[in-house]
Amino acid sequence: MRMNWTGLTATAIGLVLVSGASAATHKRADRLIAGAREAMARGVPAAAVRQAEAAVREAPRDPQARATLGRAYLAAGRFRSAETAFGDALSLDPAQARVAINRALAQIALGRADEAMALLDGLRGGGNDSDVGLALALLGRPDEARPLLIAAARAPGADARIRQNLAFAYALEGCWNEAAAIAAQDVPADLVAERLRRWAMVGQLRADPAMQVGAMLGVLPSADAGQPEALALIAEPVPASAPVLLAHVPTPPAPPPPLITPPPVPPSEPVASAFAGPPRMRAARPVLLAAHVVPVRPALAWAVQVGAYSTVERTEVAWAALGRRATFLADHMPTGSAFRRRGVVLHRLSISGLASRADASNLCRRIQSAGAQCFVRMDGGDRPMQWALRAKAAEPA
Repeated sequence: MRMNWTGLTATAIGLVLVSGASAATHKRADRLIAGAREAMARGVPAAAVRQAEAAVREAPRDPQARATLGRAYLAAGRFRSAETAFGDALSLDPAQARVAINRALAQIALGRADEAMALLDGLRGGGNDSDVGLALALLGRPDEARPLLIAAARAPGADARIRQNLAFAYALEGCWNEAAAIAAQDVPADLVAERLRRWAMVGQLRADPAMQVGAMLGVLPSADAGQPEALALIAEPVPASAPVLLAHVPTPPAPPPPLITPPPVPPSEPVASAFAGPPRMRAARPVLLAAHVVPVRPALAWAVQVGAYSTVERTEVAWAALGRRATFLADHMPTGSAFRRRGVVLHRLSISGLASRADASNLCRRIQSAGAQCFVRMDGGDRPMQWALRAKAAEPA
């Protein structure tokens, strides 16, 4: 008996082609993932987002591609998109603890503290207690964060990152002696004060979670419409079950409905009405309108803070150094204000009087591109620095 091998041969060829296409797709996705990671390492988040989005288009069900996309969004300050991408990655591979922690950070930035707390609760004791403790500190739960961070810092093999997480948590609590002592274990002595000043700046942003998380990560939150719909994770289709043939059973005719005689309705008792005729209107007193009302100017309520220093003299030195890096700041008047933290008076150095958060964010990006640190905050009553006013007055007319 001759057998027809044509169908089997075609099937085998089809399997080979599908397998080859799948391997090629994964190779392209792997190259794009590597490119996204390299772009993040170079500090170019926009390029990282492009590469990671392309990787997800190539391999939409690859958890590593989704996780890399989340990290790229996080580096770009796009917290809403990052939260979605990390959630998709966890849907594909729930065992990624690092991804879960990053998702919790994005949720904290979005103000979704309850969701972040629920996610972190499931990660305790899983070998990532230092990162969990840091996130709890950002959530304003120092009593829960401290034991986790101390235990992680005392564990064998604890590295500088774990110790700095503990120092940062102490700084958020305002325990500056402890923060300085632990930071000094890994930070050069001449840089400890600068590290503490930066942490103090982060601590001031508790009322703005997005800015606080961004300042901790070294990124500036940006406008974010969310992850593109084309990249949405689609559940795998469930195969439809075979139809079941049911025997036809004739439906017996329904019996006629019984006749129901409604009971007689007794006459209702009179009901007192709350309506007592139309209300009598009293003439309102005449209102005198001003002939001219001066429009209220909107408050200029945004500022870019570039530092906080122990003396006013240091703010002048810092502004001069910053001006050498970012020459465009010559067009701006340095402002500042003093505040007390744990008995220590610090002097903010800022550029205030900016009309919108977008203006402040754009200016901060320019400062960061010049290699300096800054963050955006609400204007807290900052005033022009006296040394800047004196210098301005000394300029020739």
